[in-house]
Amino acid sequence: GGILVIESLLDEDRRGPLLTQLYSLNMLVQTEGQERTPSHYHALLSSAGFRDFQFKKTGVIYDAILARK
Repeated sequence: GGILVIESLLDEDRRGPLLTQLYSLNMLVQTEGQERTPSHYHALLSSAGFRDFQFKKTGVIYDAILARK
């Protein structure tokens, strides 16, 4: 099985991209959520048993993460 996550990813240093930071601030204020870095998703998916990670920065609003079990 696998999972495909389409999400706006923060840079590893959490300093950008600006639009993703604004999304994160909006989620924090409204729902206590947050945008994450690729390594944060890697840790979350690893703890759920997923392996074989692929991260793709698309250069537009949303990026892609593919992981398989």
